[in-house]
Amino acid sequence: MFTNAFKSRFEKLTLYFGITAFLLHIAVIFALRLGLLNPQYFPENLFGNPFAALFSPFSSLLVYEVYLLIYYLRQSYTKSVAKQLEIMALILLRNCFKDIGQLTEGKVTLLNSDLTKDLSGFVALLLLVWIFYHLDAKRTEVKYELTAAFIKLKERMSVFLLVVFFALSFYSFSIWLVDLIRYADNHAALMDPSHIFYTEFFTLLTFVDVLLLLSSAKNLQNTILIIRNSGYVLATFLARISFSLEGWERIILIVLGAAIAVFMLWISRRSVFIANADKAQ
Repeated sequence: MFTNAFKSRFEKLTLYFGITAFLLHIAVIFALRLGLLNPQYFPENLFGNPFAALFSPFSSLLVYEVYLLIYYLRQSYTKSVAKQLEIMALILLRNCFKDIGQLTEGKVTLLNSDLTKDLSGFVALLLLVWIFYHLDAKRTEVKYELTAAFIKLKERMSVFLLVVFFALSFYSFSIWLVDLIRYADNHAALMDPSHIFYTEFFTLLTFVDVLLLLSSAKNLQNTILIIRNSGYVLATFLARISFSLEGWERIILIVLGAAIAVFMLWISRRSVFIANADKAQ
């Protein structure tokens, strides 16, 4: 499941699924506009405007990004955190296509629309992702002896996360489809599609990160790396909390979590900490 061959096949599968989902989504939207389907069975924010159909292929892309997060967790904690930031940025970008429908229909003003919030958060987060990768590319690797037990734990956690990822994806999507079918009877029962899967996954990811952090404390002599990894855990936790918030509070918390991850990577590579780490070897 972590081979290049599997990664390539999974990439193609998500690509085909995204194209299929987009075509089905846009077909339903035009069927609604032609009066072939009853609009009471479909939420307006997802099926009221053709631009909303772009929500589907981006959802497929996000699935592949989550797989990459787990894939890189085995190799580098920092790379997996970078993927986590990319996932949050893509979630905000995906929401923009869902939000733009109401704006083009003239139902809300630009300043009061969710599009302004999501787009602002996306731009800020994308800049932080760029800084994160820039810092990661410049850092000099310092090798630390990791016990075989810790390396094995990372392997097991990655396999566990991947199994949960597939199971949780299928379960969350199935539950949402059932709620969509019942949408005409109870509109309030339909969960925000932006929260499907990610609330539970980031909850689990936070606990996995904490477990790896506690295990790495026995394997890393460099205290600043322990602090850095603790900051990464905090960034994951803030990302999880953001799914429980709305409006600007959600955007601020996402950007704050990303900023903490960037700061932790930057501060961990300051010369004073590197020098102290070398003395400890």
